[in-house]
Amino acid sequence: MPINKFLYFGDFVAIPVALAVLAYLALSARGLAGAPDLAISVLIGIAVWTLAEYLIHRFVYHHAPIFSPLHDAHHREPSELIGVPSFISSGFIVVVCYFPVCFFDRVAAAGFTGGAMIGYAGYMVVHHATHHWKVEPGDWMYEARMRHMAHHYHDSSNFGVSTGFWDRVFGTARARRGRLAQT
Repeated sequence: MPINKFLYFGDFVAIPVALAVLAYLALSARGLAGAPDLAISVLIGIAVWTLAEYLIHRFVYHHAPIFSPLHDAHHREPSELIGVPSFISSGFIVVVCYFPVCFFDRVAAAGFTGGAMIGYAGYMVVHHATHHWKVEPGDWMYEARMRHMAHHYHDSSNFGVSTGFWDRVFGTARARRGRLAQT
């Protein structure tokens, strides 16, 4: 189901606001003394996001009855603005990442959640760019575009959008040989 531009691009407003709130929460918990823990937690959040992105795309988008029809619609019409409304996706990340960890360490919770949200924003940029931007050989986004376009032709491979790392780890990487990425 296509969604309007506000809901499609809303995370690009919601995520910076959430990152500011998370930074405030981390600073109010331990001040600048918590900065090293915050930085490490952000990096862990980004790394965990890449694995979550792979797993969500592979198992939820391709096999879960609620999400598969939406994802199939994206495969049929890749240039349409199809997705989950931004407040749901960003809200889900906060609920899943922040709340369980905040009971142990508010700085780690803020950093981990912020990292996951940064990773999610990166995923959104890469995914949108692969379908809507003019990307040519030599562009920084070209490899991601080729990997994702191969997924659209062989939907049992290339589940990582922002990185192909987990596809290589789990043996689901596949090249789209002999063809250049199409716009």
